[in-house]
Amino acid sequence: MWRNCNSAQGRPCFSRLINGVKNTNPLRPVISSHHSHSKHPVPIKCSTITTSTMPQVTRVVVQPPSCLHDESVSLSVDGLAPGEEVTLEASMTDTRGVLFMSLAHYRADSNGQVDVSTMESLGGSYRGVFSMGLLSSLSPALKKHKFTRFFKRDVENPNIVTISVFRGHLSNEELVGEGRSEPLSTATHLRHYVAPGVQRIPVRYGKVRGCLFLPPGDGPFPGVVDMFGSAGGLLEYRSAQLASRGIASLALAFFAYDDLPKSLEEFNMSYFEEAVEFLLKHDKVISRGVGVIGTSKGGEIALEMAAFIPSVIACVAINAPCVPVLVGMRVGEHLYPGIPFSNIHNAHIKDDGSVCMRPLSADIAKQFEKFIVPVERSNAAFLFIVGIDDQNVNSEYTTQLLCQRLSKHSYSKPYKVLSYPGSGHLLEPPYSPHCYASFQHSSMIALVWGGTVKHHTCGQVNAWNKTIEFFKHHIAQTGNLEDLGKNSFVHLKSSL
Repeated sequence: MWRNCNSAQGRPCFSRLINGVKNTNPLRPVISSHHSHSKHPVPIKCSTITTSTMPQVTRVVVQPPSCLHDESVSLSVDGLAPGEEVTLEASMTDTRGVLFMSLAHYRADSNGQVDVSTMESLGGSYRGVFSMGLLSSLSPALKKHKFTRFFKRDVENPNIVTISVFRGHLSNEELVGEGRSEPLSTATHLRHYVAPGVQRIPVRYGKVRGCLFLPPGDGPFPGVVDMFGSAGGLLEYRSAQLASRGIASLALAFFAYDDLPKSLEEFNMSYFEEAVEFLLKHDKVISRGVGVIGTSKGGEIALEMAAFIPSVIACVAINAPCVPVLVGMRVGEHLYPGIPFSNIHNAHIKDDGSVCMRPLSADIAKQFEKFIVPVERSNAAFLFIVGIDDQNVNSEYTTQLLCQRLSKHSYSKPYKVLSYPGSGHLLEPPYSPHCYASFQHSSMIALVWGGTVKHHTCGQVNAWNKTIEFFKHHIAQTGNLEDLGKNSFVHLKSSL
């Protein structure tokens, strides 16, 4: 049977009881295949085996072989010749069957070993020391999929990552082409979105459509409503990971799912009020109030929910516009109109055909001032998360406008700003593949999201940890946030 326990770092770990004895191996064993450097090893009898006559075996080692998706791993290769040049490759497929791949070039040390956590990549998908580089830099392997974002729909099944090592420094074309060589060794690594004991419950409550994820145990737990942006549909992977960290999370769809509108239309706050009502009625959710978290358009809706729903007491807005974008929000009899992109963007078409947008720049902000979300009406603590290299929303500027508004009204609740240099628009839970640009069906163009893979990954890790702390502190009233201070702006510099 699987058993959930706590590690020294406070993270879930996995173990198994076999005949009453604890087996500390992770969820599943690593699956490896090894190849000798010697093409024609000489058969010898067991009684004559010595270290000097054994063929050298190359081995890829991933520790742990299986873990939660927001956890880091160590990756190494041993059994190489001293100074040997090799290529490490990571690959996995998404729900649609699109192959994602990354590669890095290394040179073995004097012991014939490569340790990714301490040694520099000499080329490939990234350069320098980057312990999670192979996973964070996964991108579409084929050019026809270059604007494809990695999506995980079936969160109850892990991502299966294949790590292989090849002799020599190979290019992407050599690895995906028909003449691909055989790897020296291969290992399989499993990355889980759902911890043991987490419940996934599809939700059809009144007009509300979504999926609730509950942590293991009796609770009650802090509850949050989780929303993404204008891609639409239902994305569950962040809610699954929040529940794996002790937070009950409702992944909420608001268009292009089930019987909801097929495209972005005017929203009514009553729909989101109903979602909050559903959470607060659940016996495993803390009843004093809920949190909301959203990215992009979902971040804008999170701000609006905080402004107009008193039982929202904690709000995390990730690279969010400060005005309704594309479509408006109706609150009672009042409509906050949507601002079309054609009015607020400075579009730039890149050489690869993707489009860079930076809506709501300072020179045109004044004409839309009356449409800014009235966050000063809120009852919530705010955590604003900003990617400085966001190429879709000028989130650094929109967050400044929101904080100025809070300050002007002497807002009594805490509000924090975390800004991340080199991070782009799609700040997701840690080690999600960095997506620089992808095709957006709602706008029918390939949009640039921004960010550089190292800095973006650094931002994801820090923002995720702070998000979990924030919700537990302000909803469950546990822990403390003294390291951020009250009503502070934190600009995190990266050593990368």
